[in-house]
Amino acid sequence: MVTREILSSTGSVMLVRVQLAAGFKGDVDQHPEEQLSYIEKGAVEFEVNGEKRTLREGDTQYIPSNVEHQVKVIEECVILDVFTPIRRDLLT
Repeated sequence: MVTREILSSTGSVMLVRVQLAAGFKGDVDQHPEEQLSYIEKGAVEFEVNGEKRTLREGDTQYIPSNVEHQVKVIEECVILDVFTPIRRDLLT
């Protein structure tokens, strides 16, 4: 299960709180916006451009523009995602 809450979308920056259930595995994603993810709670495995990293509370992951990435949730988590520019597809 995925729950998204847009906390801010001002200027060219967007902040989104994402809650993910344990066991969730996202589709491979790629978008023109840069992304910085901060793990507020829980643990996830990020695969970015073929490289896997396990992240826990307090860790961050940078995802450059147009790079394939995927998330696998190890334990229920809350992620704060920062996008620049704003991801218009999340506004609809």
